[in-house]
Amino acid sequence: MLSVEHDQPITLPAPAPVVEPQSVPAPPRRTSRRALIGWITGVVVVLLLAAGIAFAQVSAHRAFDASTGRLLSAVDEVEAAASDTRETADDGTRTVDAATVIGEAAADGLVDPAARARFVEATTVLATAQTGAEELLSRPLGPYDVEKPFWAWELLEESARLDADAEAVTAAAAAMTEAEESLGDAQDAVEAAGQALYASVVPLAPTIEAAHVSARALAVLDFRDAATAVAEQTGVGPGAASAFAQYVQKSKELTSSAQSELAEKSGPLYDTRLEIEAYARSIAGGVVLDFDWAPLVNGLGGRAGMAGTATWNTIRGGFSTITLSNSVAENWPSADARALVAHEVGHSITSKCSDLFDSADQAANEEWATAWAIGMGHTAEGNGVQAYGYPSQDMIDRAMACR
Repeated sequence: MLSVEHDQPITLPAPAPVVEPQSVPAPPRRTSRRALIGWITGVVVVLLLAAGIAFAQVSAHRAFDASTGRLLSAVDEVEAAASDTRETADDGTRTVDAATVIGEAAADGLVDPAARARFVEATTVLATAQTGAEELLSRPLGPYDVEKPFWAWELLEESARLDADAEAVTAAAAAMTEAEESLGDAQDAVEAAGQALYASVVPLAPTIEAAHVSARALAVLDFRDAATAVAEQTGVGPGAASAFAQYVQKSKELTSSAQSELAEKSGPLYDTRLEIEAYARSIAGGVVLDFDWAPLVNGLGGRAGMAGTATWNTIRGGFSTITLSNSVAENWPSADARALVAHEVGHSITSKCSDLFDSADQAANEEWATAWAIGMGHTAEGNGVQAYGYPSQDMIDRAMACR
């Protein structure tokens, strides 16, 4: 048996404390990586979804605004086109109305038939274009209500509707522009044809006048003025229609006047009277002459001799009335008869040469007429020498300057 001696007492270790299970803290729970990723993904999806919705909303609003802008722009375009077309159509209406009057009045003989045919054809084309333009202008446009919804699908639906409206309005504007251009072209064609029609009056008017040369001077001058007024027209409108109507009326008056004058000259001396009148006109320097015939003039006629008188007027290029005794025609074409007629034409031509002598003096007028007849080569006493004496050489020289 082993015994050990100790200098000090031996102390035994104390027993470990006993811990109750419920009082021991649980170790910290660790979050799994997979759960974290799932959570983050969910948040991202939510954010992306929200962003997508927001983007869709913004895009839809922008699309709606753009569609609205296109529609408003199209409406402005169609309104401008309608205004231009309305103005051109109104011009076309006035042109068609005037052209119709002119075409109906332009009888053969007053204008060139080919020019009239082209004018009538151009007027028909314009009238057709006018009808088409009026039909377009009568079509209703709008109203175009623009109310902005909120949700994207509503905005997109309205945008599509607005785009369809804009397309229809743009097409209407294009149609009106085309109609306006057609009207303009047709109107230009009528204007051009009108100019050709008016121009055709210029060579025809003298022919018409020559065919009615016996008409009274005022009827002739009125016809000339009317023909000139037509030739000076620059468009087809109320003014041109009025000028053309006046031309037609004055042509009728010219014809009526000539017929009346010729009826007054009828009888055994008819042809001789016309021959004398033609001779007088041929030497009158363009002064328009009227002729009256009587058995006696200034108490002379028949076996008592020959006589004549003449008036003169400076207005409207000059015109005159010559009155001759029937005995002038009975003695035609004797030298005295021809000289007497030349003396009277000398008075008539004063209408264009009154400033070459003292035309206010009666004696000077007779000297002038005698000098004028002498200057035309008439030496027979019927030239005025027998009644008024021989004129001065100065007066003869002056008279010879008037032709």
